[in-house]
Amino acid sequence: MNPTRYSEQEIAWLQSVDRDTVWHAFSQMSNYAGLIIDRGEGNWLIDIHGKRYLDAASSLWCNVHGHCHPAINRAIADQLEKVAHVTNLGMSHPETIRLAERLIRLAPESLKHVFFCSDGASAVEVAMKIAFQFWKQSGAAPQERNKFLVLGNAYHGDTIGTVAVGGVEQFHRLFQPLLFPVLRGPCPYGSRMHSERSEAVAQKHLDAYRSLLEEHAREIAAVLLEPLLQCAAGMVYHPPGFLKGMAELCREFDTLLIVDEIAVGMGRCGRMFACEYESVQPDVLCIGKGLTGGYLPMSATLTSRRIFEAFLGDASQTLYHGHTYGGNPLAAAAANATLELTQSMLDSGTISDRTNQMKTELEGLQSMSMVRRVDQLGMLGVVELGGPSNDPLRRLSKRVCEELLLEGVWLRPLGNAIPIVPPLSISHAELKLLFDSLRRVIQRVAMEGDNSGRLAH
Repeated sequence: MNPTRYSEQEIAWLQSVDRDTVWHAFSQMSNYAGLIIDRGEGNWLIDIHGKRYLDAASSLWCNVHGHCHPAINRAIADQLEKVAHVTNLGMSHPETIRLAERLIRLAPESLKHVFFCSDGASAVEVAMKIAFQFWKQSGAAPQERNKFLVLGNAYHGDTIGTVAVGGVEQFHRLFQPLLFPVLRGPCPYGSRMHSERSEAVAQKHLDAYRSLLEEHAREIAAVLLEPLLQCAAGMVYHPPGFLKGMAELCREFDTLLIVDEIAVGMGRCGRMFACEYESVQPDVLCIGKGLTGGYLPMSATLTSRRIFEAFLGDASQTLYHGHTYGGNPLAAAAANATLELTQSMLDSGTISDRTNQMKTELEGLQSMSMVRRVDQLGMLGVVELGGPSNDPLRRLSKRVCEELLLEGVWLRPLGNAIPIVPPLSISHAELKLLFDSLRRVIQRVAMEGDNSGRLAH
């Protein structure tokens, strides 16, 4: 353990203010007692007590190259010597322009234009506004297209617009009176590691979406989906072929396809974009999280030329939408450095190597009595826990994550699932440490349950 840089009085003050003044996201503040992180080194976090934790969740899935990476630090410092902020309204900056060009070069061929935003939810929000306005002024659809077709258990952010297209009941039910109506299909539960029946499962869900499109296509502005994997839904992996089938349906029924790659893009899925797995060419693609390596807030909405050209003309055709820090040069510098690192790791096979190691480790957990499911897409894995039908599942995953903290590993539960989303930069030794700790803790929690009779089989 590293010595702390804080006195006992400073620690007590920080904890008090953090608990009583800071309102933390997705946290019940009546009993809040979270970590206070002082600094990061590589793939590790260090708290104000000097204790080290392997950041196995990439600080909510965004620190793809860990913390204090010298290349990203240097890129931001160099940019800081030039200018910290340039508005995107009526002007630009070379670093931002270079980032836009790089993104279009890396993205699916259908995408030719970049709109910079502040975070994932804002990227999806503008994507929906773009789709709606496109049909209003493209001349391609005289009828009213003001609905979105979305997946069951979808999650696209926490603004009112993105909550409307979301479907995670726990997060969204309270706000129902504020939301606009959407069309919602089934959640395509499948698997990437165990896909023996994937074709039949994919077709079953595609048939359901075909029926919805046959009935409502003339009302639909766009189909909006998270490709291959719905993370906040509890790490729901789609059956192979579902994404390609949805893209084909969009073409058949002449509606737009918006893909939300906030969580799965930027190399996280084992390729730069999840769409690459099934050669899908979307009309709109949203990215965020790992775009700047978790350094600075930035997201982007990429669109096709067809969509962009519908906004050219007089003032009435303008997209009246923008963010104060959209296209910020510091964030763009971090993003350019991050993308260079990610592309290098993809080209060298480093990410593929870590993905294979992670697959072996996940398969090794499958036989444990408390493990109900493991699955994986690139560096996005899950371990789902379960006991008898009366066992409080969320407490079980929470308990495992609490025990992991004692072992120096940080993971965050999601219902009865534990997402395993380490930095792309994690080493062989660190990945082994992560899964050795996870295996040890699951065994320990299972034994505690057996002793108390809660988990006995």
